Amino acid sequence: MHQYEDLYRTGHVRTARIVEPDGFIVDLVSPLREKGSKTILDVGCGAGRNAVFLAKEGFYVVGVDISLTALKLALERADNDGVRNCIFVLHDFLELPFPDTHFDAAFSSYGIENVPLPRIKKALGEMKRVVRNGGLVLVTLHSPKHWRFGLGRKIGSHTYGTYDIIKGRKFKFLTHFFDKEMAERLFHNLDLKILSIREVVKISNKQRAHWIILSEK
Repeated sequence: MHQYEDLYRTGHVRTARIVEPDGFIVDLVSPLREKGSKTILDVGCGAGRNAVFLAKEGFYVVGVDISLTALKLALERADNDGVRNCIFVLHDFLELPFPDTHFDAAFSSYGIENVPLPRIKKALGEMKRVVRNGGLVLVTLHSPKHWRFGLGRKIGSHTYGTYDIIKGRKFKFLTHFFDKEMAERLFHNLDLKILSIREVVKISNKQRAHWIILSEK
């Protein structure tokens, strides 16, 4: 069983408890409409708050996640909101089960960032593959200003392994952190044109920091 399934089962996924969509997903609606986008892929959709929001905005949305418990929560949310133009697929994001250029746009909100750099590259490459030419691709990536940066065991440059103890079980996290130049290079190497890149830092009980990057294929 994948550890993210266990995390959802134990109720320890922070974003699963959030009802409102991410602000940058709300902001994405206008660019999507300007592009004439109709079909959207949500990679690492979790409990579905962003997917359901976009479906309610009139888009046809497919959410992909590796956790069955998360997808059950997403389906429940869609049903409660009367949303029918949104489906959810149980699958790994490293090999998306869709043909080339199948979607008008794809995004990942905190979905592909808690893995080592080679997997981030692979996941972003898969998102690009399934989006049509001229379509939008948006992802979030960890910034070194995040509280986890520098903690735990250093695996490689800007990559650290940390763990949390939840109900007596150790959950391991491998996280790669990007400075702005590294993030820009990632997109450049995949031939994705960056339209906007901004760093967002939020402080609640701990400081969380991410890059929000909107690109065009």
